[in-house]
Amino acid sequence: MFPKGLFIGVLTALAGLAGIAGPASAALCYARDYDTAHLVKHVDQRVTRITVRLLADNGSGIGIGLWFRGDKRQWWAGGGCRQQGAVFSCKLDGDGGMLTATRNAKGIRLDVPAAGLQVEHPDAQGNASFQAVDGPEHRVFLLWPAPETTCEPQN
Repeated sequence: MFPKGLFIGVLTALAGLAGIAGPASAALCYARDYDTAHLVKHVDQRVTRITVRLLADNGSGIGIGLWFRGDKRQWWAGGGCRQQGAVFSCKLDGDGGMLTATRNAKGIRLDVPAAGLQVEHPDAQGNASFQAVDGPEHRVFLLWPAPETTCEPQN
């Protein structure tokens, strides 16, 4: 898994390369904040907020930010994707897992396999804590377009 500084650096470098290739390769930001009504209906869902930055076309990559119930910290994962049209098949760095992101007219759909994902959050000394994102409530995430600043790493 990437330390936060390296993760941000890689995303910045990829975004820079995307800018060189032209507007068709721009980073795309998607997000969703789950409201109380949704979380009451889905009591086993631990994710309260999710952001996804996709780098489209030739420089395909992904950066994911997650927030969990009872935890105000952002957790994240990043990796590379193979893009075929609207579908991004992504492998997250380290033991992060795999997922598929499919762009549609409204936003994107993330499909997470049964094995789930692993996200990280480093402390001030750079030591990472890891958390699994698995179970039936974490197999599909629907997200909508958001301003680029929404997808910037926080904490």
